[in-house]
Amino acid sequence: MVTKEQIIQLLQNNDKAVIRALIVLNERQTEEEQTKEMTKFHNGRGFRPCHARMGTSMAKFYFRNQYLTSKQISYWRVLDKTGKMRIAIYAGQLLEVALAKQTNI
Repeated sequence: MVTKEQIIQLLQNNDKAVIRALIVLNERQTEEEQTKEMTKFHNGRGFRPCHARMGTSMAKFYFRNQYLTSKQISYWRVLDKTGKMRIAIYAGQLLEVALAKQTNI
């Protein structure tokens, strides 16, 4: 069974994992949140308000172009004041999605 730590390690070392994470988080936003590139509902799903615009924008960029630049991926790997990658704060949600997929197989 996958763990939160494994997800964080994958995000740290695999660019495709970061892209997939952005897609998953974007899908967890409501349609209105996706359209307005913001977080309206504080329900623990999708992007936090501080990342909603950037995350949605990058997910849309990926859908249009089928790639993210190294600068875009690096944005999500920046360490916060606690030493965690920006994308790692979503590891709990990503774990939830991964576990749901494992049980549906």
